[in-house]
Amino acid sequence: MNKIRLAVLLLILSAGFSLSAQDIPPVKVDVQTAPEVLRPGEKGLIEVTFTFPEGFHQTKTPDFFYILPAEGDAGRFISLGEIHYPEGVEEDGFVNYYGKTVLSAEITITEEIPPGYQPEIRAGWQICSDEGTCFFPEEQSFPLAAVTQSKAAPPNTESGILTLLKFIFFAFIGGLLLNVMPCVLPILSMRALNLINQSKNDNRSIFISAMLYGLGVLFSLLVLAVIVIALKFTGQLAGWGFQFQNPVFVSVLMVTIFIFSLSLFDVFLINPPGMNAMVRAASKKGYIGSFFNGIFAVLLATPCTAPFLGSALGFAFSQSATFILLSFAAIGAGFALPFILLGLWPAAIKALPKPGKWMDTFKELMGFLLLGTVVYLFSTLRYEVDSEGLLKVLLYLLTAAFIAWIYGKLSGPASKIRFPKAVFAGALLLLILSGFYFLDFHTGNSESTSEQEQAAEVKDGWELFSPENLQQHIDNGDAVLVQFSAKWCTVCKVNDRVVFNSEKGKTFFSDRNIALLYGDYTSRDPLIGEWIRKYGKAGVPVYAYYPPGSSDYRVLPEILTWNTIEKTVTTDPKKNAVKTLDDSSFFSQP
Repeated sequence: MNKIRLAVLLLILSAGFSLSAQDIPPVKVDVQTAPEVLRPGEKGLIEVTFTFPEGFHQTKTPDFFYILPAEGDAGRFISLGEIHYPEGVEEDGFVNYYGKTVLSAEITITEEIPPGYQPEIRAGWQICSDEGTCFFPEEQSFPLAAVTQSKAAPPNTESGILTLLKFIFFAFIGGLLLNVMPCVLPILSMRALNLINQSKNDNRSIFISAMLYGLGVLFSLLVLAVIVIALKFTGQLAGWGFQFQNPVFVSVLMVTIFIFSLSLFDVFLINPPGMNAMVRAASKKGYIGSFFNGIFAVLLATPCTAPFLGSALGFAFSQSATFILLSFAAIGAGFALPFILLGLWPAAIKALPKPGKWMDTFKELMGFLLLGTVVYLFSTLRYEVDSEGLLKVLLYLLTAAFIAWIYGKLSGPASKIRFPKAVFAGALLLLILSGFYFLDFHTGNSESTSEQEQAAEVKDGWELFSPENLQQHIDNGDAVLVQFSAKWCTVCKVNDRVVFNSEKGKTFFSDRNIALLYGDYTSRDPLIGEWIRKYGKAGVPVYAYYPPGSSDYRVLPEILTWNTIEKTVTTDPKKNAVKTLDDSSFFSQP
């Protein structure tokens, strides 16, 4: 076990050093203040000049392009006003800076500086090549010689390996928190049923089952990572949960869960013929079921974005293929951790109720829970295909149920069929062929929905998001809240119910004249995909708040509370530079 842990640690460190060793061109940074000497109580202007190398640029993203007081100096010795971003080059809905760019802000020395102490300013950036590859964010600290008139010391550069480990840790924590997201509940309930079945097994069997569940989780996430990397290399945008924008994927997942629910009602038994004695024995102990439980858990988790996960993936998707693989592996490790711990300490499983007749009732209840998941997926599908497509899916469900029933009759214990392999192969072939027949959708209208059709789906009190609409509200001096959501996003629905659709929410935003802009990401939308990445996220939900008349913004956490909303809206935007709200605020929210 110690050798395995050491190997994993060496893998992470080697990947980290290979990433940090990329040939990143240097960015020249120069800090000046006016007046040159600032005294306590005085206000001045600080200008930070960034010189970007040829062939590279910086995108206007306050998360990765900013100036701030050093952590120990903020609010104590130094106060900065709102950062002024100059006009840049507008490209594909973004503002990019080339060559020399100056960020400026009002600076105030709030109290007398102790002798020998030198306050510092932090400058952060993330350059991207003109081909679209973005490097790690960098940050340097610069002593304010204008305050103490002392010789400036060499800047401190944040280590690339620390940045790597920070976002890997975010990915791990985000994966762990996925276990408490509502979309994962059905498969976790099935996992609980599997654990109860295993409680009568020996400790070794329980451990192997837990490891296979983790392997199923890791396998699925690495497959998703490979797909994301492939899409990235082809120039297409991908994000967390992107596969739910494909109606064929949603339909296949729906039918798979539907067939699995039928097995819980004993319509048929999952017992493919041709397995050797070892595989049969493993199946009895739940090994195969544990592996596929891990796969299903990932498939059902992808519509949810947990705290920390959005920021980690938003950063990862702009990095190299190695980092994307490492991030998805970290998500898998966090997601599978609770059940792996149960495998390491099987005494906790043995404390569960003993298997008995009551499990038949529990199993059937889980079947209804999975049928509820099918209904949820169908409610998502109705926004992606037309009425004819929905009818085809219902016919496919009926056909799949009939095939499963026939297979159950022919392969059951009382059956006298001499060729069970042929029965299984025939049922599987019919299921696949009928899928090709029924799941032939005309999706043109779902991927290129007109603005009029989108506007018809926008909730009352909301406006359709567009860069032009956002800029118009900013020019008018309005406060703006941008929401990117999707019909398949479970967390989005919870936030809508708790915040936006509540009477308190409607009154809150109306009384403060906050313009509400809504972008629907249910089907693929390249524009919204670009803006999701601009906000440093990888999937929905995304919530960005713009103070009145400001082009800067705050990105709110994925899970909203009224404490977060009120704190964001009432914070004076001139006190500090506008930044993404810290994901760690999730733990302090009531």
